[in-house]
Amino acid sequence: MSAEPKRPWKWANRRVRVEGQDPSPFEDPAAFWRVMAQVATIAMFLMFFGALLYFARPFLLPVLSAIVVGMTVGPIASWAARRGMPQWATALATVFAIIAVVYLAIVTLSQPASELIARSGEIGAAVKDKFELFERPLAALRDLQAAVRGGPDASVKVDTSESAILAGIVAIITPAAIQIVVFLGTLFFFMLGRSEFRQYIVNFFGTREGRLRALKILNAIEHNLSTYLITVTIINLCVGLFAVAVTYLLGLPNPVLLGVLAFVLNYLPYIGPGIVHAILFVLGLLTYPTLWWALLPPAIFILFTIIEGQFIMPNIVGRQLDLRPLPVFLNLAFWAWLWGPIGAFLAMPILIVLIVVTNHLYPKTKDVLPD
Repeated sequence: MSAEPKRPWKWANRRVRVEGQDPSPFEDPAAFWRVMAQVATIAMFLMFFGALLYFARPFLLPVLSAIVVGMTVGPIASWAARRGMPQWATALATVFAIIAVVYLAIVTLSQPASELIARSGEIGAAVKDKFELFERPLAALRDLQAAVRGGPDASVKVDTSESAILAGIVAIITPAAIQIVVFLGTLFFFMLGRSEFRQYIVNFFGTREGRLRALKILNAIEHNLSTYLITVTIINLCVGLFAVAVTYLLGLPNPVLLGVLAFVLNYLPYIGPGIVHAILFVLGLLTYPTLWWALLPPAIFILFTIIEGQFIMPNIVGRQLDLRPLPVFLNLAFWAWLWGPIGAFLAMPILIVLIVVTNHLYPKTKDVLPD
């Protein structure tokens, strides 16, 4: 009887075999499916809640903005109340201060903005001349798009009659005016009933420990919001002054307008400085004869904003709130996507509130990781 021939490749089959089988993958399948049902319920709640935030944004944006502003000036209102100033006077002073700031900004920016609008034709011609180097690649790209679409784009007729223009202006201004009224009204009544609102939140909890924790959370939210916004306002003021100095020394037009824009837009992390960089680049195209010289103003401002955003701001604000770049960026991107520019402005206050509440409900424990 002949012996079975040896298979020299049999060891290779054993070596590449996957040895990951588990005879009992779940100790309790019922518990696993209960957890999955809970996860699905939470996921559905988050989707419905996100839809509510999106469709209710015309109401939520002015209300939340007013509450953020009211809690930011909360420590100042408490200081005024301790010195005998009535709440209605503090509320009126806050509303009138915001109206005065907006009015001053409109008066300051109206003339430079109108000059830029009047020079729009010149700006377009200058930009076209500077980008003449890229005319052939852009023309090839347009030809490729036309070929993919099957022919040239159909002409779109735009109604430029006075009635159509007036209807478009009314359609934009009316919702904005309503939201401004809702914002000012919410801010006034929130400041007017600030003490009662705090008492209601604290007395909502039945135990002494719960009331004390709620009071600490409210105080911490007001303190952190006011500290953050005051600190950021001072830093943004320095950014605006730097923008005025750079544009003036480099001979760019309208340095005051650009300084105000840099001050306001710097409240939006990452997005605001990027807009200022683009504006500086356009102004450089209008001022300098070549494309490479036009890159000088945004390059200087980019260097300054890198120093401000990566070193100055984290060292001043990050020590108190422990803000990390990735959560800040994702939080900003989410609220900007959901609510637009106002959402980007509210992103940091919302994140600060979440951090304060989480730190009080779940205090951090420092675990020492092994080397």
